[in-house]
Order: sequence, then C-alpha cells, then structure tokens
Amino acid sequence: MLTADLKEITYPEHQASEKKMVAALKRIETQADYKRMLGWLYGFYSPVEDLISRALTEDIFPDIANRCRAYLILTDMRNSGESDATPGICTELPVIDSPERGLGALYVLEGSTLGGRIIAEMITRRLGPSTSLGFFNGYGAETEKMWQSFKDFLNKPRTAEEQAAIIDGAKATFITFKNWIGRHELQPQL
Repeated sequence: MLTADLKEITYPEHQASEKKMVAALKRIETQADYKRMLGWLYGFYSPVEDLISRALTEDIFPDIANRCRAYLILTDMRNSGESDATPGICTELPVIDSPERGLGALYVLEGSTLGGRIIAEMITRRLGPSTSLGFFNGYGAETEKMWQSFKDFLNKPRTAEEQAAIIDGAKATFITFKNWIGRHELQPQL
C-alpha cells in the first residue's frame, strides 16, 4: 500500500522535522512563546495549503476544502491576544506542481493532525487549559476518520510515476517544514 511505503520512505525526513518541532515545543514557556510559534506555523501552513489547493482541485480530491486548516491558526492567534500580528510567510516552498505532489504535501499536513492532539496536551500542561488550541485539536472527534479517508484515497491504484511524485511531494514538504522551523523556532525577533 502506498501509505505504508510513504511512511517507510519518508521516515528520515519525518523524524528530522518532528525532532525540530519537539525541540521548539519544549521551549514554550509563556503565551508570548506560543503566539510566536503560531505565527511561524501559519507562515508555513498558509502558503503550502494554497499550493495544495491549486494542485488538488475539488474534481480531483472532493474533500480538499475541508482539509485546509491554516485559518484555525489565525483564530488561535486572535484568541491568544495576537489580533494585529502579520506572520512572516515561507517563500522557500516545496514544489507542488501536480496533483500527485499535492497529495504528498497533504500527506504531511494531514498526518500532523494526529500528532496535534499530543501537542495540544503538551501546550496545555505548560500554559494552562485556557490556551486556544483549535489548530492542534485537528478535526476533533473526527480526526481518525479524516485520516483514514485520506489514506483510503491515497491507496487507490496509481502508476509508479504517480507514486514517485507523491513520495517526492511528501519528502519535500517535510524538509521544507524542518528548515522553516529551524529558521524560526521561537527566536526573539519574531
């Protein structure tokens, strides 16, 4: 199955980006730290979701509109008292120039909804239960169901070239995310 191959083949890139994210999370000590993290997360998610939405139109992936979640980061920022902040936007983006590369990038973003619940617990322990965590709560009670439906779509029969492009899209997205975190992880100037 393609999803099993994706998990195995992208493991090094996934682990490298996850390690950076966990290190950044461990540095969150204040609401200001959390707000900065939300800013750079939005700076990544928003342009990547835009690219994915252009590559994966509704006629290719009917559920794409429900998978775009960057707006939740803005909501969390507003709810955390960050109403006027303009986050920096990532310009060194993965190449998402086909539906397959879009699926690879979406694999990374959708997979993050599973880990988001763990992140929400970490942030709540550090900052308290009143912290706005809409983005990290994924799809709420529907998170597992949404992940499974995405995996089912990915596992449809595909040519070797299509599978290679999906894998390339996922790898490039993990690498871009890792690099973006490395550039912005809770630096005071953000």
